[in-house]
Amino acid sequence: MARIFITGSTDGLGRAAARTLLREGHEVVLHARSRERASAAADLASRSRGVVVGDLSSAAETRSIADQVNSIGRMDAVIHNAGIYSSVSRVDTPEGHASILAVNTIAPYMLTALIERPG
Repeated sequence: MARIFITGSTDGLGRAAARTLLREGHEVVLHARSRERASAAADLASRSRGVVVGDLSSAAETRSIADQVNSIGRMDAVIHNAGIYSSVSRVDTPEGHASILAVNTIAPYMLTALIERPG
């Protein structure tokens, strides 16, 4: 079975994917934006390979997410599910980027570059 990391896996499609993959016997690493959001996935966390926490709108936290994933071990696949659909007004990240750009484009690129490649 595969080891799969899923961003944004505390609700919606990410949670559904995690639930399905766990049921099929895969090792799943969950992701939550915060400790509070991680508690929403407590039922899945007990069956998962681990839960990593960090806000993808922050480059520093995205690096921390990659470090947390790498400490668990190599992944066979990554599902970049986390995303922002819209916002009422522009919200800047600590680095000055629009949060939609940071979460939907920059963070997946950074994670892909920083997470160890499959064997």
